[in-house]
Amino acid sequence: MDPLHCLFLLPLVAGAGFRDDFTEFNKGNYKIDVTAWGGGNHEFQVYTPESSNLFVRNGNLYIKPTFTRDSSHFTDGNLYYGTMDLYSLWHQCTQSDNGGCHKQSYGGQSEILPPVMSGKITTNYAMTYGRVNVRAKIPKGDWLWPAIWMLPRDWSYGGWPRSGEIDIMESRGNTKAILGGKNSGVNYVASTLHWGPAYNHNAYYKTHASKRKYGGEDWHGWHTYSLDWTADHIVTYVDNVEIMRINTPSQSFWGWGGFSGNNIWASGGRNAPFDKPFHLILNVAVGGDYFGDGDYDVPKPWGHSSHPMRDFWESRHMWQHTWQGDDVAMIIDYIEMIPH
Repeated sequence: MDPLHCLFLLPLVAGAGFRDDFTEFNKGNYKIDVTAWGGGNHEFQVYTPESSNLFVRNGNLYIKPTFTRDSSHFTDGNLYYGTMDLYSLWHQCTQSDNGGCHKQSYGGQSEILPPVMSGKITTNYAMTYGRVNVRAKIPKGDWLWPAIWMLPRDWSYGGWPRSGEIDIMESRGNTKAILGGKNSGVNYVASTLHWGPAYNHNAYYKTHASKRKYGGEDWHGWHTYSLDWTADHIVTYVDNVEIMRINTPSQSFWGWGGFSGNNIWASGGRNAPFDKPFHLILNVAVGGDYFGDGDYDVPKPWGHSSHPMRDFWESRHMWQHTWQGDDVAMIIDYIEMIPH
């Protein structure tokens, strides 16, 4: 991932905030992800600092997926017989899990290298409570997964999901993605909180909501995605229309989740783990577990084989036509974080 631009800070006093209108690319305001670990969801992209994946044009930030073979570093053959060493390519790697810093492909029936490059940025600025606004245009194209979300700065209560996650907006780029009997493609934007004592004890299903468009309409145009966060509630919006409202449970999140054992949030407020500073994250992922088995506009090319990236890539004749120019990018007009 690559950062952006112009930092507008309110006066540097307690309560100062952060705004970026992307009149230039001020990379010092962000952490740019450089990793092929798959985001914990078996995604198919490698996040890079390449200017083809993260760039500013006409006052907008573009987070744009590209084919790895179109990079000067790789050819189509390299995906099958080659090495992706992030330290050699970009002199850094931000996440080493799952071979995130070094991938090797051996041909035959082995898995290929990540076939897509994309971008992901995290604000250096973090806040507890306030308003977040992001005016953005989400991508359209099969198997694209844009997200505007937040993770904790300090992980005070432990690793994910113990310290919480705030997903302001997630979507899928497919025009048709029938999951659970409803179309949840680019016509759908969703918000979720993740919280719990372990990855397999995550009560996100209690804190999830979405907005759908019908009649062939979708969310691909310009919209403003917002978060209003206080000790008493977490509310998300699109164009100031509520998506999700979570009022802090009277019995605390621990009590509401019905978890057993010692309360890992006992040292925090009633709204713990959502009582600590969080960073804002923007990215476009590709493929992975967010695309469950369902009915899509084109058949889902990967299933549960040992080489899903290869299956995805070798079926590109089915979906490549849906990737049209800059429509595959998440385009951001501005972001602002205004603390209470």
